[in-house]
Amino acid sequence: MGDVHYSERLLGYVKRAEQTTQAAKERVLREFAMTPAQQSALAVLSDHDGITAAELARRCAVTPQTMNSTLGRLEQRGLIERRPHPLHGTLIEIRLTAEGAELFARADARVAHLDERLARPLSAQEVATLKTLLDKVAEAARSEPEGS
Repeated sequence: MGDVHYSERLLGYVKRAEQTTQAAKERVLREFAMTPAQQSALAVLSDHDGITAAELARRCAVTPQTMNSTLGRLEQRGLIERRPHPLHGTLIEIRLTAEGAELFARADARVAHLDERLARPLSAQEVATLKTLLDKVAEAARSEPEGS
């Protein structure tokens, strides 16, 4: 496999797909003045209201510093609120505001529509196969030893 031209390597196909799909997602979210990072945080909060910034950062696979920056912008817009935990006062819970939940629902509906549109050229079986194959590639990348 070492003689495959760089333009035909799997990594190139994965990168092009990621770049073009993320650009499409960014265009959709621009309508809501929202970044993909903000949308990810709101998505996790919609399922896990009241979690901490550290847990939110873990679930979004970003550093705590990056998450705090994202949360600051969301808080300025009135989309989230931070409150001390009722029992553990040193912990700060993060919750969606009513405005945040409503904006997220509208943005998420548009992202879901984009997802459906991107899958349209594929059959249901092809979509399932693509997801399985991408999971396998991601797992292989995770298990790749350093320096090999």
